[in-house]
Amino acid sequence: MQTLDAPIYEVKQDSEWYKAEVQCKSDRQNFYSALKDKFGTIEGFAYYHSEYFGVAAGSEAYELFKDEVSKNPKRHGFHPFKKRSKYYKEIKEMIEAIAEVSPFKAHDVFGLNNINARQWIDGRLFYGVRQDEDITSEEVTPVAFKDYLQVVMSKLD
Repeated sequence: MQTLDAPIYEVKQDSEWYKAEVQCKSDRQNFYSALKDKFGTIEGFAYYHSEYFGVAAGSEAYELFKDEVSKNPKRHGFHPFKKRSKYYKEIKEMIEAIAEVSPFKAHDVFGLNNINARQWIDGRLFYGVRQDEDITSEEVTPVAFKDYLQVVMSKLD
């Protein structure tokens, strides 16, 4: 497990942003679980949004769906599902059931291009930022690097 670089902020667990992130994470886990139950594998499956999803070349999912995805990869070995595939509509509906969180929320809170990384540890959401002088949101709280490292160490134990 890699650690974040200081300064570090934690999203408050009583904020609407945190609740939306938890719901989205739970929905994604349920989606992949349902996908695995239905098709037997999720290794190699990826989605960008409900109309663009597919499998990685050479993966178990590719072998399972090779007749249902494009023959030529679009980028980095990604083969999207054909829109006329017998599974397209079904998987699309499953993806649409996943709650969405605005991808710009973190940039609104921390500033544009100010985020280094994010990390979930035991139900806590941490962000590493480049500069912390302009962050005034009520949805996040600064975390001392030492306290953050204690959380990481407790996870490793």
